[in-house]
Amino acid sequence: MFPPGLSSDAVACIVSATAKSTNDKSLVFVDAAKDIGPVLATKCVDVLKINSAEAVSLASACDPPLDTREARVAATYLANRFSIGIVAVTDGPGAAYLVDSPDGTCYELRVPDLLEDREYFLGGSTGTCDMLNPIGAGDTCSAVMVSSLLDGMAAVDAFALGLASASASCLVLMPNCVFDLSVMQRICGKIAITKL
Repeated sequence: MFPPGLSSDAVACIVSATAKSTNDKSLVFVDAAKDIGPVLATKCVDVLKINSAEAVSLASACDPPLDTREARVAATYLANRFSIGIVAVTDGPGAAYLVDSPDGTCYELRVPDLLEDREYFLGGSTGTCDMLNPIGAGDTCSAVMVSSLLDGMAAVDAFALGLASASASCLVLMPNCVFDLSVMQRICGKIAITKL
């Protein structure tokens, strides 16, 4: 979703102008799927972070369309179709995928079961709650990932840290987008990363 009063075409013009005027000193990070066709068409997006349903939907709406239900296939297609450097796809507790176009690699990232291992993640104190709070997890993942990329971290490591932060925020029932750094680090250590 774009700021009120700005259409996707207006945002596309801003992205295109910014990319042309900064001589590779900008990072265009997009965490959206609705009405982003004009923004993607600029071929100036460095990072696209979306969920698996959004990836499949975007790929099927392209010209030519891609008929797939696989997030990994859709992510690779979007990266190639729109010259996107990094496509990161989340899927809640399911497998996440990262397509790193500059490296020509695709990774599968699997977050551990938060409820099954919550005693370990929370350092022994679990309380009586068997619930997760996913509100704000996607925003948490994006914020930590973009910050890590700007700090020079490799894309797959930045995404893993983003996923760990998002997962840690799910273990906090109130408020959203808050997490304990030690919990994030424990989760990050348990994320399985497979180069595909």
